[in-house]
Amino acid sequence: MRCLLVLLLSLLSVSGCLTAADEEVLERLNSLGESKGQIFPDREDYYGVFVLDEQNAWAVGNRGVILHISDAGETFAQLNSGVERAIYDVDFADAQSGVAIGQDGLILKTDDGGQTWKQIPLALPLEDWQAAQPHMFALSRGASPNHIWAVGPVGAIIHSDDGGETWQNQSLGRDVTLNGVSFASDTEGWIAGEFGTILRTSDGGHTWQEQKNVLNLPRYTRPDLSEEDAIAQRVPRLYLEDLFLIDVAFRNPTEGYVSGESGILLHTVDAGETWTRIPSGSFNTLLSVLPAASDQAADMATGILGTLAREENGNWRLLEDVRTHVLTWIRDASIARGGGFGLACGGKGTILVTTDGGKEWKKTASERLARLFQS
Repeated sequence: MRCLLVLLLSLLSVSGCLTAADEEVLERLNSLGESKGQIFPDREDYYGVFVLDEQNAWAVGNRGVILHISDAGETFAQLNSGVERAIYDVDFADAQSGVAIGQDGLILKTDDGGQTWKQIPLALPLEDWQAAQPHMFALSRGASPNHIWAVGPVGAIIHSDDGGETWQNQSLGRDVTLNGVSFASDTEGWIAGEFGTILRTSDGGHTWQEQKNVLNLPRYTRPDLSEEDAIAQRVPRLYLEDLFLIDVAFRNPTEGYVSGESGILLHTVDAGETWTRIPSGSFNTLLSVLPAASDQAADMATGILGTLAREENGNWRLLEDVRTHVLTWIRDASIARGGGFGLACGGKGTILVTTDGGKEWKKTASERLARLFQS
């Protein structure tokens, strides 16, 4: 398995397609969850965000940090997770019931909006070389709020059918890092991971089928080079298995996206029977992709070096104002369904707020987050 902690999550591996800028920024991610002690909300790395509505949003990150955000991004409160491990993703069924996942098989559940969290034990079978439960990188709910899936390294897949109280093992049983998961119903779901892995299930995760029909891939691992220059510089050919895929997100059971390193963005309109690479507007690694959930929003992707891109009239463009003011990675974004309020989060205390569906973003002042530590 390649070892580069790209999901801001754990040592994963380098595929060889990263630019020098990618590698410089991602080097910081290799220490995820290692440091312990006092939480400084204005300095922590944030890995996941979930927006329910203007009064209920949450951000999670390093060293067990959890923030509750209300009043459309005007009010912040630090919650006590009870753990010091990194939290990588969070999801809420409503204003009270939520689940968070993270480092070393961490699963947290709350029934009071995050005021208190209980830890749910995870006991997957371990290989001889594994010293702890696998990290859980990403989670997704089905159409029913009780059905939740989470994925991680070593082919780890777990499923809950009771809202996160108990979990069943649906792991693949092979050594592949699974980075993203998205369910469009209680049966139809997709997973993305290293080695160009795209998987689909039609039975709620009991069985998975590989999807390998990807069109319009660049011929070489340096897509910015012409064929003549690539040959002259002996740049290797690019194959599907070379792709390090990081996130997957479906708008409905037929249309979805997959994002990954080197600006890779794949799109499908036939449930993944065919995937087509589309220009993302950047060669920066894309850490998340978000289909629009309302007419007020647009499809978006986030990534390293302050990358935040939007789809407009069939084309993707970078939001230059964001890239100017955010000098670190943006790991995740979430927009309220049916509304314009949304959040994005990333490294070094980065929390961005939008009230117009993602057209414009405002960075939360570090002084405001610092006051959470002082209170």
